[in-house]
Amino acid sequence: MTQQRIQQILDGFAGKRITVIGDVMLDRYVAGRVERLNPEAPVPVLHAQKQTDMTGGAGNVAKNIASLGGDATLIAVVGKDEAAEEIQAAAVKEGYTAQFVVDPARPTTRKIRYIVGAQQLLRVDWEETPDVDGGTEAALLAKAEAELAAGAEAIAVSDYAKGAITQQVATGLMKLANQHKLPLAADVKPSRVEYFKGSTFISPNIKEAHEYLGLNHLQQGGRDISALAEQLYETFQSDVFLTMSAGGVYVHTGDGIHQQVPQEHTVAVADTSGAGDTSLAAMLLARLAGANPVEMAEIANAAGAVVVSKIGAVGVQLPEVRDMLLHKHED
Repeated sequence: MTQQRIQQILDGFAGKRITVIGDVMLDRYVAGRVERLNPEAPVPVLHAQKQTDMTGGAGNVAKNIASLGGDATLIAVVGKDEAAEEIQAAAVKEGYTAQFVVDPARPTTRKIRYIVGAQQLLRVDWEETPDVDGGTEAALLAKAEAELAAGAEAIAVSDYAKGAITQQVATGLMKLANQHKLPLAADVKPSRVEYFKGSTFISPNIKEAHEYLGLNHLQQGGRDISALAEQLYETFQSDVFLTMSAGGVYVHTGDGIHQQVPQEHTVAVADTSGAGDTSLAAMLLARLAGANPVEMAEIANAAGAVVVSKIGAVGVQLPEVRDMLLHKHED
């Protein structure tokens, strides 16, 4: 891409309305230092110095859409608890709208990470993951339909297999996307991918891609990337953006684009959590801004390079992505 083209696409992110639906969670980071072992057990004692709350899962997709200049609305299920209130407060700070369906029978998903420097000592998860009930399914779809009627331009499904994306919800979302003629991008766990056959695009990582097809990526080094992407396309009839970390993104589309877009940005990796969410947000915004599939992958590579240089599931800023892209194309 030329500098002019980069600027044109990134400027096009502004105000693009995307409805995000999926599993939200509270990501809490407790950071400090370790100076001694616990005399009660052979474990380190963390002298906590800072606590930071962020929205994770589908919230991280919404957060990144907002930080990149888009207009995001998140639809998700939470419990009737303090964590739900904390997610709502975090969403306000992160710049997106949160519309929650409250299910008093389940807790809001929380992940608490205890960190020294860039190293996690421990993660504690609070969650219940059965599929939501019929009333909750109907409430999720009603909120999604209202958002699309109000002018949303795309749907992003962010599934972490916590129970929000059931077959009924997926079928309803696919129907709504078709009715409104809107793109639907799906970043889903292997147990849900069958629900999204025919979606606009899917964006698995290499491990997930193999699991989508019932394969083990550790056997004989896994399937050849181009063959893997082709089989994904043929199986799910969706364009494929196969994310490969340092390898970049392999693109396989129905209109004949079959190529690897290499990751050309070199950064010191601090934390890879949430990188897939950032890529999904960047690719969908780029599509809405008129980018072709290869340009979408280039922008996702730049956004991914920015986010893995940071600790936690943070929202990347548009100037950071612009600087990353322009530095590569400064000649």
